[in-house]
Amino acid sequence: MIMPDPSQPPVPDQAARLRELVALAAPAHAVGSSCSIIAVTSGKGGVGKTNVSVNLAAALAARGLRVALVDADLGMANADMLCGVSPELRLHHALPNPDATVHGRIGAHASAGADLAAISVPTPLGFRFVPGSVGVARIADLPAAEQRALVRGLATLEQRHDVILIDTGAGMSDGVRSFLEVASVVLVVVTPEPPSIADAYALIKSLGRRSPAAALPPQDIRLVVNQVSEPAEGERVHGRMARVCREFLSLSLPLEGIIPHDPALRRAVMERRDVVRAEPDCPSARSLRLLAESLARRVGGPLAPPLPATSVFGARLAVWRRAFSRSIARRA
Repeated sequence: MIMPDPSQPPVPDQAARLRELVALAAPAHAVGSSCSIIAVTSGKGGVGKTNVSVNLAAALAARGLRVALVDADLGMANADMLCGVSPELRLHHALPNPDATVHGRIGAHASAGADLAAISVPTPLGFRFVPGSVGVARIADLPAAEQRALVRGLATLEQRHDVILIDTGAGMSDGVRSFLEVASVVLVVVTPEPPSIADAYALIKSLGRRSPAAALPPQDIRLVVNQVSEPAEGERVHGRMARVCREFLSLSLPLEGIIPHDPALRRAVMERRDVVRAEPDCPSARSLRLLAESLARRVGGPLAPPLPATSVFGARLAVWRRAFSRSIARRA
Protein backbone atom coordinates (compact mmCIF):
# COMPACT_ATOMS: atom_id res chain seq x y z
CA MET A 1 0.00 0.00 0.00
CA ILE A 2 1.30 3.46 -0.89
CA MET A 3 1.85 5.47 2.28
CA PRO A 4 1.04 9.19 2.17
CA ASP A 5 3.90 11.64 2.46
CA PRO A 6 3.41 13.51 5.78
CA SER A 7 4.99 16.60 4.23
CA GLN A 8 2.20 16.78 1.66
CA PRO A 9 -1.42 17.86 2.25
CA PRO A 10 -3.89 14.98 2.77
CA VAL A 11 -5.48 13.46 -0.32
CA PRO A 12 -9.04 14.79 -0.71
CA ASP A 13 -11.86 12.28 -0.96
CA GLN A 14 -13.63 11.72 -4.26
CA ALA A 15 -16.53 14.03 -3.53
CA ALA A 16 -14.24 16.82 -2.38
CA ARG A 17 -12.13 16.43 -5.52
CA LEU A 18 -15.19 16.71 -7.73
CA ARG A 19 -16.50 19.70 -5.77
CA GLU A 20 -13.15 21.39 -6.31
CA LEU A 21 -13.26 20.76 -10.06
CA VAL A 22 -16.83 22.03 -10.33
CA ALA A 23 -16.13 25.12 -8.25
CA LEU A 24 -13.44 26.19 -10.73
CA ALA A 25 -16.00 26.75 -13.44
CA ALA A 26 -19.58 26.09 -12.37
CA PRO A 27 -20.20 27.15 -8.78
CA ALA A 28 -23.94 27.10 -9.33
CA HIS A 29 -23.91 23.29 -9.40
CA ALA A 30 -24.66 21.68 -6.05
CA VAL A 31 -22.57 18.54 -5.81
CA GLY A 32 -23.76 15.87 -3.38
CA SER A 33 -21.46 13.47 -1.59
CA SER A 34 -23.64 10.36 -1.70
CA CYS A 35 -22.95 9.45 -5.33
CA SER A 36 -20.08 7.04 -5.99
CA ILE A 37 -18.04 7.33 -9.17
CA ILE A 38 -16.63 4.04 -10.46
CA ALA A 39 -14.24 3.99 -13.42
CA VAL A 40 -13.82 0.84 -15.51
CA THR A 41 -10.52 0.95 -17.34
CA SER A 42 -7.82 -1.25 -18.87
CA GLY A 43 -4.23 -1.15 -20.02
CA LYS A 44 -5.11 -2.26 -23.55
CA GLY A 45 -8.16 -2.61 -25.74
CA GLY A 46 -9.97 -5.84 -26.50
CA VAL A 47 -10.21 -7.11 -22.92
CA GLY A 48 -14.00 -6.75 -22.59
CA LYS A 49 -13.98 -3.49 -20.65
CA THR A 50 -17.14 -2.11 -22.27
CA ASN A 51 -18.98 -5.41 -21.81
CA VAL A 52 -18.12 -5.28 -18.12
CA SER A 53 -19.25 -1.65 -17.87
CA VAL A 54 -22.64 -2.13 -19.55
CA ASN A 55 -23.50 -5.36 -17.75
CA LEU A 56 -22.33 -3.97 -14.42
CA ALA A 57 -24.56 -0.93 -14.92
CA ALA A 58 -27.52 -3.19 -15.70
CA ALA A 59 -26.82 -5.41 -12.67
CA LEU A 60 -26.49 -2.42 -10.32
CA ALA A 61 -29.71 -0.90 -11.68
CA ALA A 62 -31.49 -4.23 -11.12
CA ARG A 63 -30.54 -3.91 -7.44
CA GLY A 64 -32.51 -0.67 -7.18
CA LEU A 65 -29.63 1.77 -7.55
CA ARG A 66 -29.96 4.87 -9.71
CA VAL A 67 -27.15 4.38 -12.21
CA ALA A 68 -25.64 6.52 -14.97
CA LEU A 69 -23.13 5.05 -17.43
CA VAL A 70 -20.80 7.49 -19.20
CA ASP A 71 -19.09 6.26 -22.37
CA ALA A 72 -15.81 8.14 -22.00
CA ASP A 73 -13.84 6.12 -24.54
CA LEU A 74 -13.11 9.32 -26.42
CA GLY A 75 -13.26 8.85 -30.17
CA MET A 76 -13.84 5.06 -30.00
CA ALA A 77 -17.21 4.89 -28.25
CA ASN A 78 -19.48 1.91 -28.91
CA ALA A 79 -21.32 1.18 -25.66
CA ASP A 80 -24.59 2.50 -27.14
CA MET A 81 -24.88 -0.67 -29.26
CA LEU A 82 -25.00 -2.84 -26.12
CA CYS A 83 -27.32 -0.38 -24.36
CA GLY A 84 -30.00 -0.67 -27.03
CA VAL A 85 -30.14 3.04 -27.85
CA SER A 86 -29.53 5.18 -30.94
CA PRO A 87 -28.72 8.60 -29.49
CA GLU A 88 -28.93 11.81 -31.47
CA LEU A 89 -26.66 13.75 -29.11
CA ARG A 90 -23.23 12.56 -28.01
CA LEU A 91 -20.38 13.59 -25.76
CA HIS A 92 -18.98 16.30 -28.03
CA HIS A 93 -22.41 17.97 -28.17
CA ALA A 94 -22.24 18.57 -24.42
CA LEU A 95 -19.11 20.66 -24.68
CA PRO A 96 -19.53 24.44 -24.88
CA ASN A 97 -19.60 25.45 -28.54
CA PRO A 98 -19.66 21.87 -29.85
CA ASP A 99 -19.21 22.93 -33.47
CA ALA A 100 -16.13 24.92 -32.51
CA THR A 101 -14.77 21.82 -30.76
CA VAL A 102 -15.18 19.70 -33.85
CA HIS A 103 -13.51 22.27 -36.07
CA GLY A 104 -10.70 23.07 -33.68
CA ARG A 105 -11.84 26.56 -32.68
CA ILE A 106 -12.23 25.95 -28.94
CA GLY A 107 -12.06 29.18 -27.03
CA ALA A 108 -12.97 30.85 -23.79
CA HIS A 109 -16.31 29.07 -23.38
CA ALA A 110 -14.63 25.74 -22.52
CA SER A 111 -14.44 26.73 -18.84
CA ALA A 112 -18.23 26.58 -18.52
CA GLY A 113 -18.25 22.78 -18.15
CA ALA A 114 -20.17 20.15 -20.07
CA ASP A 115 -23.82 19.38 -19.38
CA LEU A 116 -23.76 15.58 -19.44
CA ALA A 117 -27.24 15.30 -17.94
CA ALA A 118 -28.68 17.12 -20.96
CA ILE A 119 -27.43 14.47 -23.39
CA SER A 120 -28.12 11.43 -21.18
CA VAL A 121 -30.81 9.04 -22.37
CA PRO A 122 -32.79 6.28 -20.64
CA THR A 123 -31.99 2.72 -21.65
CA PRO A 124 -34.14 -0.42 -21.61
CA LEU A 125 -31.60 -1.81 -19.11
CA GLY A 126 -32.78 0.47 -16.30
CA PHE A 127 -30.02 3.08 -16.22
CA ARG A 128 -29.29 6.38 -17.93
CA PHE A 129 -26.57 6.54 -20.54
CA VAL A 130 -24.28 9.34 -21.69
CA PRO A 131 -23.27 8.41 -25.25
CA GLY A 132 -19.66 8.81 -26.30
CA SER A 133 -18.54 10.25 -29.62
CA VAL A 134 -17.38 8.17 -32.56
CA GLY A 135 -16.04 9.35 -35.90
CA VAL A 136 -15.21 12.81 -34.49
CA ALA A 137 -11.46 13.14 -34.77
CA ARG A 138 -11.10 16.11 -32.44
CA ILE A 139 -12.84 14.43 -29.49
CA ALA A 140 -10.07 11.84 -29.30
CA ASP A 141 -7.43 14.52 -28.80
CA LEU A 142 -9.12 17.23 -26.78
CA PRO A 143 -7.01 19.96 -25.20
CA ALA A 144 -6.74 19.88 -21.42
CA ALA A 145 -9.39 22.58 -20.91
CA GLU A 146 -12.02 20.56 -22.77
CA GLN A 147 -11.07 17.36 -20.96
CA ARG A 148 -11.64 19.17 -17.67
CA ALA A 149 -14.98 20.46 -18.97
CA LEU A 150 -16.12 16.87 -19.57
CA VAL A 151 -15.03 15.80 -16.09
CA ARG A 152 -16.79 18.77 -14.49
CA GLY A 153 -19.90 17.66 -16.34
CA LEU A 154 -20.16 14.66 -14.01
CA ALA A 155 -21.58 17.07 -11.45
CA THR A 156 -24.69 17.46 -13.60
CA LEU A 157 -25.36 13.73 -13.11
CA GLU A 158 -24.41 13.33 -9.47
CA GLN A 159 -27.50 14.73 -7.76
CA ARG A 160 -29.82 12.29 -9.55
CA HIS A 161 -27.80 9.07 -9.24
CA ASP A 162 -26.36 6.74 -6.64
CA VAL A 163 -23.60 5.47 -8.95
CA ILE A 164 -21.86 6.94 -11.97
CA LEU A 165 -19.99 4.33 -14.00
CA ILE A 166 -17.36 5.62 -16.41
CA ASP A 167 -16.25 3.39 -19.29
CA THR A 168 -12.88 4.99 -20.03
CA GLY A 169 -10.58 4.49 -22.97
CA ALA A 170 -7.73 2.00 -22.74
CA GLY A 171 -4.25 3.06 -21.67
CA MET A 172 -3.22 6.15 -19.75
CA SER A 173 -3.82 9.13 -22.02
CA ASP A 174 -4.58 12.52 -20.50
CA GLY A 175 -8.26 11.98 -21.31
CA VAL A 176 -8.34 8.70 -19.38
CA ARG A 177 -6.36 10.14 -16.48
CA SER A 178 -8.73 13.09 -16.05
CA PHE A 179 -11.67 10.72 -15.42
CA LEU A 180 -9.72 8.34 -13.19
CA GLU A 181 -8.72 11.19 -10.89
CA VAL A 182 -12.32 11.75 -9.73
CA ALA A 183 -13.29 8.08 -9.40
CA SER A 184 -13.86 6.66 -5.94
CA VAL A 185 -13.18 3.13 -7.25
CA VAL A 186 -11.06 2.15 -10.26
CA LEU A 187 -11.68 -1.31 -11.73
CA VAL A 188 -8.79 -2.44 -13.93
CA VAL A 189 -9.99 -5.11 -16.36
CA VAL A 190 -7.36 -7.62 -17.48
CA THR A 191 -7.32 -10.95 -19.34
CA PRO A 192 -4.86 -13.83 -18.82
CA GLU A 193 -2.86 -12.96 -21.97
CA PRO A 194 0.67 -11.62 -21.24
CA PRO A 195 0.24 -8.36 -23.24
CA SER A 196 -2.93 -7.55 -21.28
CA ILE A 197 -1.20 -8.25 -17.97
CA ALA A 198 1.84 -6.14 -18.91
CA ASP A 199 -0.28 -3.19 -20.03
CA ALA A 200 -2.50 -3.42 -16.94
CA TYR A 201 0.58 -3.33 -14.72
CA ALA A 202 1.86 -0.26 -16.59
CA LEU A 203 -1.50 1.44 -16.03
CA ILE A 204 -1.51 0.62 -12.31
CA LYS A 205 2.09 1.81 -12.03
CA SER A 206 1.13 5.12 -13.62
CA LEU A 207 -1.81 5.52 -11.23
CA GLY A 208 0.30 4.71 -8.19
CA ARG A 209 3.07 7.13 -9.08
CA ARG A 210 1.00 10.27 -9.45
CA SER A 211 1.62 13.18 -7.15
CA PRO A 212 0.06 12.86 -3.65
CA ALA A 213 -2.27 15.78 -4.39
CA ALA A 214 -3.88 13.87 -7.29
CA ALA A 215 -3.42 10.20 -6.38
CA LEU A 216 -6.32 7.91 -5.63
CA PRO A 217 -6.43 6.13 -2.29
CA PRO A 218 -4.52 2.92 -3.06
CA GLN A 219 -7.26 0.59 -1.84
CA ASP A 220 -9.56 1.97 -4.53
CA ILE A 221 -7.60 0.36 -7.40
CA ARG A 222 -9.03 -3.14 -7.87
CA LEU A 223 -8.57 -5.95 -10.39
CA VAL A 224 -11.20 -7.70 -12.51
CA VAL A 225 -9.86 -10.74 -14.40
CA ASN A 226 -11.97 -11.36 -17.51
CA GLN A 227 -12.25 -14.21 -20.03
CA VAL A 228 -10.73 -16.93 -17.86
CA SER A 229 -11.06 -20.65 -18.61
CA GLU A 230 -11.48 -21.54 -14.93
CA PRO A 231 -11.52 -19.68 -11.60
CA ALA A 232 -8.01 -20.85 -10.72
CA GLU A 233 -6.67 -19.07 -13.80
CA GLY A 234 -8.11 -15.77 -12.58
CA GLU A 235 -6.64 -16.35 -9.14
CA ARG A 236 -3.21 -17.02 -10.66
CA VAL A 237 -3.34 -13.83 -12.72
CA HIS A 238 -4.29 -11.81 -9.66
CA GLY A 239 -1.64 -13.52 -7.54
CA ARG A 240 1.14 -12.62 -9.98
CA MET A 241 -0.02 -9.04 -10.43
CA ALA A 242 -0.63 -8.48 -6.72
CA ARG A 243 2.84 -9.79 -5.88
CA VAL A 244 4.56 -7.53 -8.41
CA CYS A 245 2.52 -4.50 -7.30
CA ARG A 246 3.37 -5.20 -3.69
CA GLU A 247 7.09 -5.73 -4.29
CA PHE A 248 7.79 -2.98 -6.80
CA LEU A 249 5.06 -0.40 -6.18
CA SER A 250 4.31 -0.95 -2.47
CA LEU A 251 0.70 -1.15 -3.61
CA SER A 252 -2.09 -3.46 -2.47
CA LEU A 253 -4.15 -4.74 -5.41
CA PRO A 254 -7.39 -6.42 -4.25
CA LEU A 255 -9.21 -8.87 -6.51
CA GLU A 256 -12.73 -7.59 -7.15
CA GLY A 257 -14.02 -10.20 -9.58
CA ILE A 258 -13.39 -13.06 -12.00
CA ILE A 259 -15.47 -13.39 -15.18
CA PRO A 260 -15.32 -16.53 -17.33
CA HIS A 261 -14.89 -16.93 -21.05
CA ASP A 262 -18.51 -17.69 -21.84
CA PRO A 263 -20.20 -18.36 -25.22
CA ALA A 264 -23.36 -16.85 -23.77
CA LEU A 265 -21.62 -13.51 -23.41
CA ARG A 266 -20.51 -13.60 -27.03
CA ARG A 267 -24.07 -14.40 -28.12
CA ALA A 268 -25.37 -11.45 -26.14
CA VAL A 269 -22.80 -9.14 -27.75
CA MET A 270 -23.72 -10.35 -31.24
CA GLU A 271 -27.37 -9.69 -30.41
CA ARG A 272 -26.46 -6.28 -28.92
CA ARG A 273 -27.88 -7.21 -25.55
CA ASP A 274 -26.66 -7.35 -21.96
CA VAL A 275 -25.93 -10.88 -20.80
CA VAL A 276 -27.23 -10.36 -17.25
CA ARG A 277 -30.77 -10.14 -18.64
CA ALA A 278 -30.44 -12.11 -21.89
CA GLU A 279 -29.02 -15.23 -20.21
CA PRO A 280 -29.20 -14.62 -16.46
CA ASP A 281 -28.18 -18.16 -15.45
CA CYS A 282 -24.99 -18.37 -17.51
CA PRO A 283 -21.60 -18.23 -15.71
CA SER A 284 -20.66 -14.75 -16.93
CA ALA A 285 -24.01 -13.25 -15.86
CA ARG A 286 -23.65 -14.81 -12.41
CA SER A 287 -20.13 -13.43 -12.09
CA LEU A 288 -21.23 -9.95 -13.13
CA ARG A 289 -24.09 -9.95 -10.62
CA LEU A 290 -21.65 -10.97 -7.88
CA LEU A 291 -19.38 -8.11 -8.93
CA ALA A 292 -22.37 -5.75 -8.75
CA GLU A 293 -23.21 -7.08 -5.28
CA SER A 294 -19.68 -6.36 -4.09
CA LEU A 295 -19.79 -2.82 -5.44
CA ALA A 296 -23.31 -2.22 -4.10
CA ARG A 297 -22.01 -3.04 -0.63
CA ARG A 298 -19.23 -0.52 -1.16
CA VAL A 299 -21.63 2.29 -2.15
CA GLY A 300 -24.32 1.36 0.37
CA GLY A 301 -26.98 0.32 -2.10
CA PRO A 302 -29.76 -2.29 -1.81
CA LEU A 303 -28.40 -5.75 -1.08
CA ALA A 304 -29.39 -9.34 -1.48
CA PRO A 305 -29.00 -11.56 1.61
CA PRO A 306 -25.30 -12.02 2.41
CA LEU A 307 -23.59 -15.12 1.07
CA PRO A 308 -22.98 -17.75 3.77
CA ALA A 309 -19.18 -17.87 3.77
CA THR A 310 -16.31 -16.70 5.94
CA SER A 311 -14.84 -14.82 2.99
CA VAL A 312 -17.06 -12.73 0.72
CA PHE A 313 -14.76 -13.25 -2.24
CA GLY A 314 -14.41 -16.92 -1.38
CA ALA A 315 -18.18 -17.16 -1.53
CA ARG A 316 -18.21 -15.47 -4.91
CA LEU A 317 -15.65 -17.97 -6.18
CA ALA A 318 -17.69 -20.87 -4.83
CA VAL A 319 -20.82 -19.68 -6.65
CA TRP A 320 -18.83 -19.09 -9.82
CA ARG A 321 -17.27 -22.57 -9.70
CA ARG A 322 -20.69 -24.20 -9.37
CA ALA A 323 -22.05 -22.20 -12.32
CA PHE A 324 -18.97 -22.96 -14.40
CA SER A 325 -19.22 -26.70 -13.65
CA ARG A 326 -22.89 -26.77 -14.64
CA SER A 327 -22.08 -24.97 -17.90
CA ILE A 328 -19.34 -27.49 -18.75
CA ALA A 329 -21.66 -30.39 -17.91
CA ARG A 330 -24.37 -29.04 -20.23
CA ARG A 331 -21.90 -28.71 -23.12
CA ALA A 332 -20.46 -32.23 -22.58
